[in-house]
Amino acid sequence: MPPAYTPTQKTAISQFTSFTQADSKTAARVLKSHNWNLEAAINDHLEHGGSAQNAPVKNALGKLFDKYRDSKQEPDTIGTEGTMHYFQDIGVDLEGVDVLVASELLQCEIMGEIKRANFIDGWASTQADTLPKQKALLANRKASLAHPSSGPLFHAIYKHTWLIARPSPSAKIVALDAAIINWRTLFTPPARDWRSASTPWLEWWCEFCEQKWKRGVNRDMWEQLGKFAEESLKDEGLGWYSDEGAWPSVVDEFVGFVKERRGDGGQGKGDGGGEGMDVE
Repeated sequence: MPPAYTPTQKTAISQFTSFTQADSKTAARVLKSHNWNLEAAINDHLEHGGSAQNAPVKNALGKLFDKYRDSKQEPDTIGTEGTMHYFQDIGVDLEGVDVLVASELLQCEIMGEIKRANFIDGWASTQADTLPKQKALLANRKASLAHPSSGPLFHAIYKHTWLIARPSPSAKIVALDAAIINWRTLFTPPARDWRSASTPWLEWWCEFCEQKWKRGVNRDMWEQLGKFAEESLKDEGLGWYSDEGAWPSVVDEFVGFVKERRGDGGQGKGDGGGEGMDVE
């Protein structure tokens, strides 16, 4: 007789299997070993997915990688041309959120470039060693993004997007126009829909950035905006928000902008000509 799980544990198992494509028994085993901490269990599974039983899978993935490698001088890298060809073969819309989903799974450090180790480890962790399996898995992940239960997956993709949006791996700032393009991709269906009954959050945020901010976006600003977006969808009235909190000043200024637009009074602490957060 299968063990009985609490509703919370059943939800964790479901989220684990959706994110990793592992079976429910594996999900329960890994979650138990991490005291049902979903994020820790997923990270551990993905990091150590290359056990001995994955040897045939990794061998197949190595051969698949070589099929798309477009430079003999760089045997461990698929360049831009090969990556675009590969993405097309697995059904990735190069203009949609698909490319961000795939880039996170493959841990691309530069948009349009894939490293051998990341390609093999990323797919081996999901047991997807053929193009049809990979295409199906990416389609499943894309379809799940709008659902609240996909939190760990969406957060991972959101965080990784800042990395590949940079002009170079050493850059500490993402240009505002690039950030806005990616926010529109991540916060519009089929990904998360960042709007609520009385507030078009995404449109107002982009308008605020273009009219008021006009600067680049550092990692902290990017990640804190992701957290703010998540909370605003839970309570658009901002009952959870405090201008004495640890939000960067750009978010405080945006709250003031939103309140003024909605006519519900009050200003964020950064409103009224503050310097804003340091992004240099």
